[in-house]
Amino acid sequence: MSLETVFSIVSGIAFFSWIVLFVFYAHKWVYTVLFSGVLIVLSLTYLNFIIQGMSGAEEGGFSTLAEVRALFGSDQALLAGWIHYLAFDLFVGMWIAQDAWKLDINRWVMLPCLLLTFMLGPVGLLTYFILRGIKSHTLLQSPY
Repeated sequence: MSLETVFSIVSGIAFFSWIVLFVFYAHKWVYTVLFSGVLIVLSLTYLNFIIQGMSGAEEGGFSTLAEVRALFGSDQALLAGWIHYLAFDLFVGMWIAQDAWKLDINRWVMLPCLLLTFMLGPVGLLTYFILRGIKSHTLLQSPY
């Protein structure tokens, strides 16, 4: 299977998962399906491509930006990096949706947070933190 095909498949799975999360966020089964199904599939796919991609990255590392760039010098490692974003952003989106449900935040108010998390990761999380702070009348946040 080509890397472009894998890219399309994992991106499609993630996009569909976000839709399912938004539509069914108030149902416990959605978290089981996404957590035990989609995130495991994405994680295993990531593991496969990170092993392939990092096997030839002798110059790479995490100490400098140039070393990180070298780590993603292969298409396999770049695809693994993309899957990393997809999996972690979806996980954060799941937390946001579940937390919003517990705090009785309207789904339409939560939608921009989910969209921003899907597209810009930390910006969506920050937006949710602000919304959550307004709802709870506190600046200090806790994941519980």
